Amino acid sequence: MAASRWRRIGLAALIAVVVLYGGFELGRASTGFSIVGLMLERLDLRRQVRSLSEENESLQHHVSVAEIGQRVDRQAQSGAQRMIGELQAETARQQQELQFYRGLVARQFGAGTLRVQELKIRAEEGRRFRVLITLVQATARDSVANGTVSFAIDGTRGGALVQLPLAVVEVNKRRELPFSLRYFQQIEVPIELPEKFRPASLQVEYRQGRGAEPSRQTFTWRVEGEPEIPVL
Repeated sequence: MAASRWRRIGLAALIAVVVLYGGFELGRASTGFSIVGLMLERLDLRRQVRSLSEENESLQHHVSVAEIGQRVDRQAQSGAQRMIGELQAETARQQQELQFYRGLVARQFGAGTLRVQELKIRAEEGRRFRVLITLVQATARDSVANGTVSFAIDGTRGGALVQLPLAVVEVNKRRELPFSLRYFQQIEVPIELPEKFRPASLQVEYRQGRGAEPSRQTFTWRVEGEPEIPVL
């Protein structure tokens, strides 16, 4: 009897608690409050926080890339300016050296002088040779010298003195070669000597323009690499 009474009391208490909680939830629902809505709102806020965090990381990455790009640009600009300065200094140095050498040449040969500074002969196959003529101009101004150069080879054949003009020995049978130089120019001339001809010297002739008087210089025939024949 007592047990039945306590069960009724417990059931009544449970019903009262349920009624009270239902009334509490009903009251909150009537004021717009919902547990499910709260959970959904929290989930949405978490998604927004996560999205904002990812966007913030992306913006920080772009800022870092932009800063690196700016540093690279500044370094490249600094390097370019340094290189330009070095090139300008090198150009100035070369101009000074050029003026110095031009002055030396002018003092040695006279201003406005065109001459053969060097002549080299290189042996090739058989009776073929290559003649290298270096023309230089000593001038105080940046003027260009235009003209033609030619040469003849003096020697012996069968005990007789013979002179072979350029058109006879030049591989392409040219009579003269053009030149155009401001300071110097090297002209290469491939030649082939006839059999039994023994060369002794070359007479180089060069002129500026068709109507000008030619200048001449004579060089001993000496092939590079061969021992020099002593003069008796």
